[in-house]
Amino acid sequence: MKNKVEEQMFDEFDFMYHHRKLLNEKEEQRIKAEEEAKAASEAERKAEEAALLAKEEENKKEKKKKEKKKKPDKKAKQIKKQKKEKKEPQKIHPKYGKPYKNDDPEQRKKPSFAERRKIEREYKEEHKKVKREREKRFGAETSAGIKAAVTRFLLYALIAAGAAAVIFGVSFGAMRLLLGYRKKADHKSISYQVGLVSDTTRVAYDTLIRNGTVYVCGNDIVTLCGFTVTGTEEQIKYISPDSGNDTVTFYKDSSRATVNRNDVKLEADTYEKDGKLYIPVSFFTSYATGIVCEYTPETEDERASLKVYKKILNEYNHKVTGAAAIYEPVAFRIKESVVLDRIDEAVMANEIEEAIYKIDVTPYNDAINPAKIYGYISVVNSTHRAEETRVYDDLTQTVIQAPSVEEPVMLRAIAAKALEAMMKEVRDVEDKTRFNIYSGYHTYENSVESDPALDESLLGLSVELYYEPKSDFGDTATFKWFENNAYKYGFIIRYPKDKTSETGVGFKPWVLRYVGRYVATRMRDENLCLEEFIEKYDLERVLEIKKN
Repeated sequence: MKNKVEEQMFDEFDFMYHHRKLLNEKEEQRIKAEEEAKAASEAERKAEEAALLAKEEENKKEKKKKEKKKKPDKKAKQIKKQKKEKKEPQKIHPKYGKPYKNDDPEQRKKPSFAERRKIEREYKEEHKKVKREREKRFGAETSAGIKAAVTRFLLYALIAAGAAAVIFGVSFGAMRLLLGYRKKADHKSISYQVGLVSDTTRVAYDTLIRNGTVYVCGNDIVTLCGFTVTGTEEQIKYISPDSGNDTVTFYKDSSRATVNRNDVKLEADTYEKDGKLYIPVSFFTSYATGIVCEYTPETEDERASLKVYKKILNEYNHKVTGAAAIYEPVAFRIKESVVLDRIDEAVMANEIEEAIYKIDVTPYNDAINPAKIYGYISVVNSTHRAEETRVYDDLTQTVIQAPSVEEPVMLRAIAAKALEAMMKEVRDVEDKTRFNIYSGYHTYENSVESDPALDESLLGLSVELYYEPKSDFGDTATFKWFENNAYKYGFIIRYPKDKTSETGVGFKPWVLRYVGRYVATRMRDENLCLEEFIEKYDLERVLEIKKN
């Protein structure tokens, strides 16, 4: 009610202010009009005086003529002249800027009804304009105030949440420290993950762990690796799509399995649950390649976990650069037997002279002089093209790897051991240190050659030496040393300068190939490359074992 009264008082005062303003403006207009009327009247008066003077002169002339006839009425003429001089301009109303209708004092003070309505309309329009501006200004101020209040509230809420989190963390840590809190493993479930996924599932503990044996669901392995499944309910056969001919047959409730027609014994019996076959994990860790099974036992703080996924060959590039994953083909280490004629290797080994070394090679003797002297002479070339990745379970990281190579350089264990012995003499005795190992074993999928079928690094027996500049390596004393001494450790220059037509490859002095000391010595003594040696001694049949 108070606001309404104040608003009415404000409106009345506002009306009086604008009314007084209008009166002042009209008074100024009236004064200006009076001055203009006065000036006009003065000009008219002067014109009339001039006209009167002219007329008087004319009348004088006429008087002279009429005086003779009639004497004029001077008194009446004088009265008329006085009345004319006394005539004043019409008076203008000081408030409303127009002549008075009459000289009534009430008429001068009070405007007419129409004039008042006009003034009221002008006042209302002005009042509405002022009110709109006031409301607009008030709305802008209110909006700015609300925004500032919301911003302050969010800032205070964020500060409060951070403080609460810190207090909670400190309190929880203190409670764990004081009370010795430990998350006890419930021994009821196990974390189970199939494939490289971020989420895991929980499986009943006794489903995957029985009598100390860790199991994996065969159905999940089939889905993960894309195996083809055949057989009966009692005999289930898995066929690997990657190797083509690799197969494994499991027998229900039995520890027997058949891998590529070879019988093997499992750690424990298989079993079936809910229509799914469960197989001991140790089978895949022992006999399969391309499948990774990571089992973490249960502890007091954490439950047991099992992760099963396919091995990625380019894991570094896949994780760091985002390259598409290249998976290692799934295969089984046990292959079908290949029957070869027996070779009296002891007799052949006696055909070469003893070598002289500058280091103690006793720890490396088995690697330098392999028991199977023809076991490492397989080749990959235009005549014997590779069709798939050669899988080995004895791959070992080489020594003296080039710092620029981020992923480990791998070789088969026997070649890596012989290489280690040779590096000791080259670097420690001969002091030839301006090179490192640059490349070794490659899979078919990550071969650096334009045609992987011609890449001999698939055999895991070749290394490439890193030397800067690489093109000058063939002219260095280091290369001369390898050319004259590598045979003692079972290595050869794989692509010699004078054998390019036989190997089908240009001179590559940086490529060393392990073949064993017997073969390397015979090739050196007879000046043969590997292709010539195999052809001369009719050793094509040895190439049949390359799938092993």
